Amino acid sequence: MDKPRIGFIGLGKMGTPMSQRLLAAGYSLTVHDLRQDAVAAARRAGADAGGDPPEVAGRSDVVITMLPDARAVEQVVYGDRGLLRAMRSGQFLLEMTSSRPRVTRRIAADLTARGVRVLDAPVSGGVRGAAEGALSIMAGGPADVLDALRPILDHLGRHIVHVGDAPGDGDTAKTLNNLLSATTIWSSIEAVVLGVKAGLAPDRLLAAINHSTGRSYTTETKFSQYILPRNFSAGFTVGQYLKDLNICLDLAEEMGAPMLLGSAVRQAWMNAAQEGMADLDHTALIDLLERRMGV
Repeated sequence: MDKPRIGFIGLGKMGTPMSQRLLAAGYSLTVHDLRQDAVAAARRAGADAGGDPPEVAGRSDVVITMLPDARAVEQVVYGDRGLLRAMRSGQFLLEMTSSRPRVTRRIAADLTARGVRVLDAPVSGGVRGAAEGALSIMAGGPADVLDALRPILDHLGRHIVHVGDAPGDGDTAKTLNNLLSATTIWSSIEAVVLGVKAGLAPDRLLAAINHSTGRSYTTETKFSQYILPRNFSAGFTVGQYLKDLNICLDLAEEMGAPMLLGSAVRQAWMNAAQEGMADLDHTALIDLLERRMGV
């Protein structure tokens, strides 16, 4: 594929730096977002603006969606001014939202029937990874579709893994990754707070953990960069983790697969959200757990 025209729908915390990287790489970009200030900023950076999803599709060879959740994706695809009626045979939809696998599968089936090639490719790595082009990308879809879109993805991520041959497989991998991430974050903070209450210095405790089997990205990186300095800016909120946990537990229910620990983890994050933390960075959980544990 020659350098394609790209439509980018969704200019939030992740979509904005991702679109900026594509502009910097020399792609022609038409953007759309409900927030006009985000569109205006993209235009100042060199993008064109599309008034609605069909206008974006009409100017694009590849349409990228990076939206808050599955409901937003459904609205962009199936709404009165949605992509379903606007996209044409030979175009590509690159769906990068952390969405529900069943929603992605349905969208892919409906668009494939119109001759549109679909790849789902949710990401991990946060706002910093998006800005640096260092995301981990979990791609679901036919290998030839991934091959066609890989030059675009190479500007967005350093690790592109073809996790499955059907759209929706990427969403499945992403939600499982975030179950593990959410479990590790909560248990790591809880363990360190308990250690402090027992009289240990957190830096010494973490030095021991990070040379032992309990180490994780949270203990090796998040504590030093965000949690201990009280710099709660990792770029992913408690509410966003809860959204992904809900996706994971819904998938488990669909599959008839009970998840005892997963259910407990979701309940823990749900309680944090209900205590007013939904819009706070997840690294701020240490404040909640210190209060609960009397530290």
